Amino acid sequence: MLAVCASPAFAQFELDLSADKKDPKADSKAPKPAPAPAAQPRSAPPPEVGLDLSSTADVKKVVVLPAIVRVTQSQGGFSGLDTKKTFDKFDFASHKRFIASVSKQLEGKVLSAEAVQAAITKEGFTIALARTPAGRAKLIKSLEAGFLVLLEVGKTGTLSAVVHDVEGAEKGEALTVGGGVTQKAADELGPLLSKRLIDLSNEKPAQVAVVEAPPPPPEEDVNDSPPEIVKEAPKSWKPDPDVSRVTVAVGAGGVVRSLTVGGEAASQLAELRNNGVVGLGLYAQVQPLQFIKSMAGSRWADLELEVNFRRAFVRATGVEGSAQGTSCSMTDDDLQVRGTYRFKVAAATYAPFVGVGAGWSQERTLFDACSLPLVSATWRGIDAQVRVKQPLFRNLLSLDLAGGPRFLQSGQGTSTRLSLSGEAWLELKPAHVFFVRGGARVSRLSAELPGLTLAENRLFFALEAGAFF
Repeated sequence: MLAVCASPAFAQFELDLSADKKDPKADSKAPKPAPAPAAQPRSAPPPEVGLDLSSTADVKKVVVLPAIVRVTQSQGGFSGLDTKKTFDKFDFASHKRFIASVSKQLEGKVLSAEAVQAAITKEGFTIALARTPAGRAKLIKSLEAGFLVLLEVGKTGTLSAVVHDVEGAEKGEALTVGGGVTQKAADELGPLLSKRLIDLSNEKPAQVAVVEAPPPPPEEDVNDSPPEIVKEAPKSWKPDPDVSRVTVAVGAGGVVRSLTVGGEAASQLAELRNNGVVGLGLYAQVQPLQFIKSMAGSRWADLELEVNFRRAFVRATGVEGSAQGTSCSMTDDDLQVRGTYRFKVAAATYAPFVGVGAGWSQERTLFDACSLPLVSATWRGIDAQVRVKQPLFRNLLSLDLAGGPRFLQSGQGTSTRLSLSGEAWLELKPAHVFFVRGGARVSRLSAELPGLTLAENRLFFALEAGAFF
């Protein structure tokens, strides 16, 4: 088109230079040159295909976490016994490549790998916390960011990326690519994540329709009653095993008691044969630090206040001698009130919680309105215990251990000896608010009276079920 337009213009220029040498009449008779065709407008270049980055200035700071990968580790053991252990961990080795890929489109908006990893170490941020809204929100707040990207590699090697806001809530569906934590996967995921973050930053709040207020009613019709108060609907609550504020459970089990009586007065007492009996157990726990939003789910929030109660269903019956056929009612129960503080020794998923506990306990075996020569005992004391809680499978299954001395309170004419107490429970939080635990609580109690020594062993094993909130 350029050549066609230039040729007539050049011909017209030659004609103008020779006009003063020709006859004007001849010029008037000469045919006029055809007008130059109008120049055709240039066609607009095709639009570029790519990512619209015109609004990246609206994107807040972005935290890209290291990808969560599943690792299988052999721990050694006996021949023929499979001791492989599978667990999840952060893949710090591939962290920089994913940050670099997202930074190509959002330069200056993505926090560096060094800054993110330093915050993970400082805050004690674990994979378990990465899977909870409270844990994610705390890390975002510490880095003063607006978004957090959680990367996780599935069993099939598919890499998924989920964007979360400042409250730790998911924003949109997961973005997935194949290839695990390779450079190719990072190159494919980078543009997708950048577009999602830009779209989220450009979202506008829903328009609220403005309704014109009707004219005020006549003065005589004005209603002087107070306006109705509209309460804001509470935010929905989701159960979180890492943020367990209140736990309650009830269950049944067995009670076993053995009593050894010695001393000069022991021959005057009836021989007591103890068999296992059915018992009912109640359990309640409160974790006050989990109510504080800034501490919920952290490794320092494991402060517990507990109550344990057990009652056995049993009677005493004479089976030999003059006491044969005599029946007595019994009170056989156990009450414990205890406080415990533990902290997680490391940020790893399966690092244990270690701490101490102290509480008051009372165990009773009373024979009510009974003519049989039996000893009624009420043991009261202060427990001092070492407490360890070991995660066994993520944050769903754990082993809770406790043990230590019990300092008995002695009455008039009674001296106490070294006594011990301990317990072990497997705790399971399988789904929603459901809570199950199974285990045993044991105590060894001993005291000395004038002419009589007592040594008693008590064991309560049970399966209890309830809920956590």
